[in-house]
Amino acid sequence: MKIPIRTPPPFSQVTIIGVGVIGGSLGLAIRKHFRSMTVVGFDRRDVLKKALRKGAIDRAATSLRSAVEHADLVLIAMPVSEILKSIPLIAKYAPSKALVSDVGSVKASIVRSARRLFPQGNFIGGHPMAGVELSGVEAAHPLLFENAVYVLTPPRGKTTPAAKRLATFLEELGARVVLLDSRTHDEVVSVVSHLPQLTAVALTNVAGGRHASGRRHLRLAAGGFRDLTRIASSKPEIWADILTQNKTEIDKSLKLMIRELSAYRKVLLRRRAFSLGKEFNSARRIRNNIPKTMKGFIHQLDELYVFVKDQPGMIARMTSSLAKAKVNIKDIELMKVREGRGGTFRLAFESKEMSTRAAKVLSRVGFEIGG
Repeated sequence: MKIPIRTPPPFSQVTIIGVGVIGGSLGLAIRKHFRSMTVVGFDRRDVLKKALRKGAIDRAATSLRSAVEHADLVLIAMPVSEILKSIPLIAKYAPSKALVSDVGSVKASIVRSARRLFPQGNFIGGHPMAGVELSGVEAAHPLLFENAVYVLTPPRGKTTPAAKRLATFLEELGARVVLLDSRTHDEVVSVVSHLPQLTAVALTNVAGGRHASGRRHLRLAAGGFRDLTRIASSKPEIWADILTQNKTEIDKSLKLMIRELSAYRKVLLRRRAFSLGKEFNSARRIRNNIPKTMKGFIHQLDELYVFVKDQPGMIARMTSSLAKAKVNIKDIELMKVREGRGGTFRLAFESKEMSTRAAKVLSRVGFEIGG
């Protein structure tokens, strides 16, 4: 009988500094995929108690020094200002060969500081593009990084042995790793993450506070408004550091947005026939070129649309049928719903072959398949 070869875990001890929703999710994902690795957490005592109960960490550390002194991977999952404060202490207490990374949404200031403190290049900036509106370890989930883009910002954005080692580890957790230099990262997130947050906040405040009729009839807000403003539920303390640390790039993106909206306003005030067709068509082309089947711009998945009747057990029937056929769903999204009739789900699969298999399975058990 052939004995399977078991590869050793990439790290012995991973220390997570800050066990909130991101840190806790990292801990849960690591403990799910690498059972032999020890996950140590450092945070407030009450947070660590919750993290232990949830299973996000194996052990709670009582000091930063004891948390990192035996670690071979340190992940700093705190607000940007706290990351900047902790880096010098981690550089002082962690083993010289330990790999250190962070999850901050702004990278240039962190990478600049870490470059001086980790001259051997064992600090690799990181940013998982898997944010949620909830906070705290209670909201942590081991699948948070599944198919999510995880940006790494090694020095000058180049692949290094340390970056490659960390990237391989994160891919084992289900993430899709992208390497960028820190400046490019901050430029990009200013327009695809930070500007959308401010836009959602502004639109919600206009509709629900500034607009006289809107605030009285907000219950009429349908799917489009809800989709656009979902992230307006984010807590301000999460964003304070981000907006401060990346204000230069955010200002550039805001100016572009204001200029665009001002141009639309001028067109509308001319009282001519609708003449924003070019802008609508351009936006539609750009939007349609963003793969719907991935949480970022990396590897395209293959999609399938399934109509599910509004009856008890139908979603379970759909997923269990695929599970029995050993067809793995990589992503799932409820696209449309009609009360009393049902809803259309978008399912995403690893390949065209898997998508075709799924369509055959679901058709056999009575589901309506769309294009």
